[in-house]
Amino acid sequence: MTKVTTPDEAVADIPDGATIALGGVHSHNGPLALVHALIRKGVRGLTLIPTPSAGLPVDLLIAAGCVAKLHVSYVGLEFLGLAPNFRRAAEAGTIEIVEGDEAWIVFGMRAGAARLPFMALPPLYEGTDLPKVNPLIRTTTDPYTGATVTTIPPLRADVCLLHAQVADEKGNAQILGQRRFEDVMAKASDRVVVSAEEILDPAAPRPDPRHVTVPAPLVDAVAHAPYGAHPTSSPGHHRYDREQLVEYRDLAVAGRTGDYIDRYITGVKDHTGYLERVGLGRLLALRQTMR
Repeated sequence: MTKVTTPDEAVADIPDGATIALGGVHSHNGPLALVHALIRKGVRGLTLIPTPSAGLPVDLLIAAGCVAKLHVSYVGLEFLGLAPNFRRAAEAGTIEIVEGDEAWIVFGMRAGAARLPFMALPPLYEGTDLPKVNPLIRTTTDPYTGATVTTIPPLRADVCLLHAQVADEKGNAQILGQRRFEDVMAKASDRVVVSAEEILDPAAPRPDPRHVTVPAPLVDAVAHAPYGAHPTSSPGHHRYDREQLVEYRDLAVAGRTGDYIDRYITGVKDHTGYLERVGLGRLLALRQTMR
């Protein structure tokens, strides 16, 4: 049975207050076609658990008023500086911040994927202030040695949003480039939605299982979305769009992210409308200049 759909249809049943795991690393593989669809849907009160190197997708969702709570390791625009909307929201206290680090997200989601009650960690936090600002970082006694160990709770999401380069209609997805732990995020989520640059023809050979990042049994929907990571990069398909990232950064710094959202997200009907707004010539140039 095919799982292929559109970005808007893929997120249509995500309710207000859902917990969302977000893939993407810095300026690469952001699931932006799916994020745009969430913003057009007008969802509110989301809890976000992004990868430890989160960027534009998180900042956009905050600017659109979709986010109530955020697990934070890092949110920024990489070479373009801080994430302005995240910083404003954190400083103003308009969203709840769960202070964490890479270990908090990675090991927390591993615990969630394994359905563990908590994850005991090697010495990580004793020399930091994180336990002071995150009451969920706690200690317990090692039943084997009697030593005190630090623990963190499992992290699970209602829905995981990922961007892949290739998928088949059953949901076997191949993610290229800077992969983190998308397979763990998928296992720690009740539902998984993948946007994909290419959907393999049913008559084409099946993906090599050794190259499948997220296998079909974990995937609930595949949204066909060429340039679905734009303006971040999609390795093997196109580089990041520096011009549009700068446009976003400048508007966000000026407190005018709404202008960007009106132009590129809510001002168009769907992902096809977004691509038309960006322009075919500009999109093709991102492929021609790949290195």
